[in-house]
Amino acid sequence: MDGAAELSRPARRLRSELADDGIVIDADGPLLALVLDELGYARRPTQFERRTPLYGSMIVPEDRSLVTAGELVDLIPVDEQPLAIARRFADGRSAYLALKPDGTRNLAFFRRSVQYEADLVEIQADTGVFIVQRTPVMEVTRLFTATSTIEWSGYQWSSRPNARAQHALLQPFLPEIAPSVLGGLLELALHWLSPGRVGATLVVPVSHGGSGLDIENGIAVPPLSVKIRHHYPALFASLMQTDLATIVDAAGTVHHIGVGLNSSAEADAAVGTTRGMRHRSAARYTYDHPESVAVVVSEDGPVTVFHRGRPLSECAASLALAVTAAS
Repeated sequence: MDGAAELSRPARRLRSELADDGIVIDADGPLLALVLDELGYARRPTQFERRTPLYGSMIVPEDRSLVTAGELVDLIPVDEQPLAIARRFADGRSAYLALKPDGTRNLAFFRRSVQYEADLVEIQADTGVFIVQRTPVMEVTRLFTATSTIEWSGYQWSSRPNARAQHALLQPFLPEIAPSVLGGLLELALHWLSPGRVGATLVVPVSHGGSGLDIENGIAVPPLSVKIRHHYPALFASLMQTDLATIVDAAGTVHHIGVGLNSSAEADAAVGTTRGMRHRSAARYTYDHPESVAVVVSEDGPVTVFHRGRPLSECAASLALAVTAAS
């Protein structure tokens, strides 16, 4: 069903804005109405004494439940509260307003702060809910769905595919990389480094050893792994302070950071790009070592996966188009 009749005038206007920017929310009827109303409110919440409040809400489809969220500690009904009042208690950090299409409203409390993108992507994957947030940092309005993060930049809407969507599309093109390793690389790059604007190059040599790697001038690190989520804060902190490449072995263990990537004269001549040094080095290195993979995170956010000397996918545009163009 289209559900256009259930949409308020602001919701219809917002849906049109999203469509103009090439974004369609995969929902309809009362569920879509709730998502659009919450997204619209988060973008322009009611100010109080010239302060703009933070905000967070979770729109729960009828066949889903927040009970499966591992960090959930409490649900308090607020059905009797007017919506405008109930919204005042949802800070988008550890308290969220949970809404269902049948009109049920609860305040959802989490045992720790779940304000960062990586936290909310994980909760969305566990529960299947739509998550709306006005972020504590920079006050960005965003919506987390099953496949992407939709953001308002202040003048337009954009959509970034999440690690799960990337993984499903890229894995068939990268049979040399273990699925768990590729999934960890994408989660670290897309949901930690990219939102934090931390530039990095993550390289998996796969089978050729140290050829093309300036390991001697690199920095050995503790046995951290891209497959272990609680290792990510340490990797994030170290990569904020390190240039050059991070080397990840076939099992997902990070063993050196700050490693230079060397390339052959053939690669230098064959691979051309107008992008920065990280992109050129990754493209040339994967050209020389076609079984390898390099994930490049730009300081301004986009993430590019290089294989066989070319960008297999850039996570700032349509994945389907990017993969088709690269195949």
